[in-house]
Amino acid sequence: MTAASKAKEILTPVEEARAHILAACAPLTVFERAMCTSLALEPRPRRLATRLVSRRALPPYANSAMDGYGVRAVDVAAASDEHPVSLRLVGQSLAGGAATTGIGPGEAVAITTGAAIPAGVDAVVMRERCDEQAVPQGVVGVRHAAPAGEHIRPRGEDIDEGTVVGEPGDVVTPARLNLWLSAGHIGVDVLRRPRVSILASGDELREVGDGSGDDVIVNSNAWAVAAAAVAAGADVRLLGIARDTLADHVHMLDVDGADVLVTIGGVSVGSHDFMRPALEALGAELSLWKIAMRPGKPLAFGKLPCRRRPTLVFGLPGNPVSTMVAFALFVAPALRALQGEVDVAPKTTPLPLFDEQPFVKKAGLAFFARARLAQRDGVTGLVTLDRQGSGQVSGLAAATHLACLPAAATTVAPGTLVDALAL
Repeated sequence: MTAASKAKEILTPVEEARAHILAACAPLTVFERAMCTSLALEPRPRRLATRLVSRRALPPYANSAMDGYGVRAVDVAAASDEHPVSLRLVGQSLAGGAATTGIGPGEAVAITTGAAIPAGVDAVVMRERCDEQAVPQGVVGVRHAAPAGEHIRPRGEDIDEGTVVGEPGDVVTPARLNLWLSAGHIGVDVLRRPRVSILASGDELREVGDGSGDDVIVNSNAWAVAAAAVAAGADVRLLGIARDTLADHVHMLDVDGADVLVTIGGVSVGSHDFMRPALEALGAELSLWKIAMRPGKPLAFGKLPCRRRPTLVFGLPGNPVSTMVAFALFVAPALRALQGEVDVAPKTTPLPLFDEQPFVKKAGLAFFARARLAQRDGVTGLVTLDRQGSGQVSGLAAATHLACLPAAATTVAPGTLVDALAL
């Protein structure tokens, strides 16, 4: 074996490969204006790009925290269940309506939760602490000595004008959207989503619905990758299918404006694998070629020079299971890192393997077995599926998890705790 062929056999461990990739994923700094109402409907939260300061006080006016009666605390200081104080009703204050005329000594107003506090009112007594039999005659009996300020939300109790309500990097959560809208921000500056271009490779592929009949291989991988990229927060552009010539691959590799290029197929060393030479012809610097894992062993990563910043290149294998496993382990974390997330490695949970027989695998390669959750005697574990081939997409579709089996093992015994990665 020549030195060159030996170099091709060097395998990079999964964790080392991911660390290498993430080191190249500096967060995007380009931002764009977005309506808060639109951000509320996005499938994955964005991150704030600039500081936000409240444009108004919250609440914007003093209001009632309860349904009841607005009173002067001095008028009800001696009130009790045994000795209620009668007050004359002079109006009402309703949430969303104009505040009624203020009150004077011996007077009260009916008030609802959220309604503005009229002049003269310095306490609200809940309806439950009042006698309302004479309300139709304009009199309410108060049985509670409410101290000043009771059940009143002062103006600015939550935040005042000028309070900082958002910092760069803050994730757009439902609670923060609530705060920003309430603070007077209809639109905010958010970091732009990563732009991902996807290109499939191979004469055997046909586009979805092109009318070629049932005996064709549909370009389904590209759409699965697109769905996964959108779920990871990206904007997606599908470039189509590159036919099996170097010229067509070079022609189809249109990455203008893309932060990430994902290619599917053509990254191995076959006579019709043109993705690598096409990328290199365009100036790509590729740094990874084989990962110590199955499925997904042939995988390329590198950078393609562009005007704004280098485009990250992921060359995924063409078998559908390999494609999606490699995406989950490497591309999805990279997309999250580009959006400013820090802890982006796939999250796993240790679960016992419930297989009846030991799982046999090749030493030296981490194996990501398709598995389903199962319950035994109240314990949650995993059962691996029969369909483990890298081309058996039905097995991946039936799986709930990947059982991450360590590279050093050749067999994994039933009952062994393994890392479970939810799909």
